[in-house]
Amino acid sequence: MSNFTIYIIGIVVLIVALFIAGNAFAWPQSYTLIAAVVLLGLGILAGVTSTKRRDPPAGDPPSGTPPVR
Repeated sequence: MSNFTIYIIGIVVLIVALFIAGNAFAWPQSYTLIAAVVLLGLGILAGVTSTKRRDPPAGDPPSGTPPVR
């Protein structure tokens, strides 16, 4: 499983906990849905930025290929 998948599973668990808390404290359902959408968006943005692969420096050839002369 990739790091991004694990990150998204954690965000989904957090959103489920938000729905449970919203139901337990009788929050308006629209507030809970808005908060869930915001959390999902922030979770995807944070997951992509923290798990993306870094681009190699421009001057270095890709690994495994001989240098071009």
